[in-house]
Amino acid sequence: MVLPYIYYPEINLGFIKIYSFGLIVAIAFLAGLWFSLKEAKRRGVNRENVYSLVFYIIIGGIIGSRLLHIFLNWNVYSENLLSIFMLWEGGLTFYGGFIGALIAGFAYSRSKKLKFLKYVDILAPSIALGHAIGRIACIVGDGGHVGKLTSLPFGVIVNGELRHLTALYSFVNLVFLFGLLLYLRKKKFFTGFLFLFYICYYALTRFFIELLRTDPTIYGLTATQWIAIPLFFISLGVIIKKW
Repeated sequence: MVLPYIYYPEINLGFIKIYSFGLIVAIAFLAGLWFSLKEAKRRGVNRENVYSLVFYIIIGGIIGSRLLHIFLNWNVYSENLLSIFMLWEGGLTFYGGFIGALIAGFAYSRSKKLKFLKYVDILAPSIALGHAIGRIACIVGDGGHVGKLTSLPFGVIVNGELRHLTALYSFVNLVFLFGLLLYLRKKKFFTGFLFLFYICYYALTRFFIELLRTDPTIYGLTATQWIAIPLFFISLGVIIKKW
């Protein structure tokens, strides 16, 4: 069964035009914040600290995500420099956002003397939840996540060709990861395990999803794959060492 390709970049209400990508990304951030505060309450952690940390993480994530996307697609942005600031139209790269959020979160934690690994453990399921919802934005509002040609029955038809809808694969993968983290959070592990597991699992699965995409490659691998490889081995190494 061929899947319908749902692409609605704009929602026109007559008196106002809403960009679906920006709307869904905003919902993703709010959902992540809501769950992180809920998790903080469950663990008996100061929710004000979590709220402030998430605020800086979101800012760092947006900046990092946009900067990496601009860097990887400079040939497009150089033709219209104002498009750099048009975030509502899409154009975010996950690992750029992840690195930006990590730097911002670590810097804020240091400045407030918070235990960084303790707090990112609290945030790990929330990151997966927000990330999953964000993938819906990629499907509905971005249009840049249609992959290679396929003969599989769950591809989507784009311009008369059957292709992989890689953002959908990522969505399913992240929903599974969210559920897995909810299960693991009830177990006894060392501080930082949930966050490291998130990094390790996502890096591994994203590497293989990238094989179905049509992104430009550098020495045979996409930029995302080059970032995923060290993240996978570093996070796995730390998990093994602390086990």
